[in-house]
Amino acid sequence: MTSVDGLGAGSAFAAAQYGLQNASDGISQAASNIAQRTAEDAVAPAQPIATNTDTINTSSNSTSTSTSTRLTDDLIALNVNERNAQASAKVLGVADEMLGTIIDVLA
Repeated sequence: MTSVDGLGAGSAFAAAQYGLQNASDGISQAASNIAQRTAEDAVAPAQPIATNTDTINTSSNSTSTSTSTRLTDDLIALNVNERNAQASAKVLGVADEMLGTIIDVLA
């Protein structure tokens, strides 16, 4: 009798599980980063008042840009990991269908 693992179904299930776990970890990390940045922004001290408005605008713009860039990176990571989870779920579905077909053929 033919082994199911020899046909690749076992490795497909393992790959799907690995992909789902990595996507879950990535989603958790990105969500944690977003929450941390949101909390930091909420409790950030007020900018000091200076007489030269150009200096204030430059420093606040660079801080704002840096924060928004990191937030954008985290949002992109969240989206990428969501897509990875969807792809891994699709692999799992295909492996399940393949296993069902193999069982039907061998039965």
